[in-house]
Amino acid sequence: MKIALITEGDAEFKSLPLLLPEINSLTSNIVLKPLKVNVSPDAEPGVIARECKSRVLIAAARGAGLAVVLLDREQQAKCPGDISTEIEAAINAACNSLPVRVVLKDRLYENWLVADMDGLAAQARRFEVTAARRRRVEPNKADKTDGLALIKSMTLGGHYEKVQDAERICRHLGVERAAEHSRSLRHFLHVVGMPEFAEGCKVPLRP
Repeated sequence: MKIALITEGDAEFKSLPLLLPEINSLTSNIVLKPLKVNVSPDAEPGVIARECKSRVLIAAARGAGLAVVLLDREQQAKCPGDISTEIEAAINAACNSLPVRVVLKDRLYENWLVADMDGLAAQARRFEVTAARRRRVEPNKADKTDGLALIKSMTLGGHYEKVQDAERICRHLGVERAAEHSRSLRHFLHVVGMPEFAEGCKVPLRP
């Protein structure tokens, strides 16, 4: 099955394609390059649905059997599952061309980017990985840390560049390694069909 990705983030739009070869190797599906939507991730579900409708139609025209909308949770206090369910219902009501699932990065894309400390350590000229910084993420704590502040603290040679650094990081990021430390990333892998997470994604494969 082809799976369409719909994202509101510029960094995700540019860098996620670099992760798709590994993601597709982990599933029997084909995850397509992202479609961009201009909407605030904490907008009302109806607003998100209206903005996503055209992208869902494009995904259906490209032969996708499922569309996955990726949003940041940001500072929303409501349970991620409840947020996702409300947005999914609104999108499916606005456009029933194909099923839609919503996945929240908890809380930002940077929480996924810091989840693979080995990948960051491989870029020593740009990112400084210390034992203390690693402990903020491992084991299985990437979603609980301030991912943006952490990645900024590790950046050498200038300010953190959200889009460009995301691309740099994703060239070295191991999806399976990162999934060991981010439950929200495991949930994404569950949604796109990684068999190891078919029964759930609360617990890492190697706890």
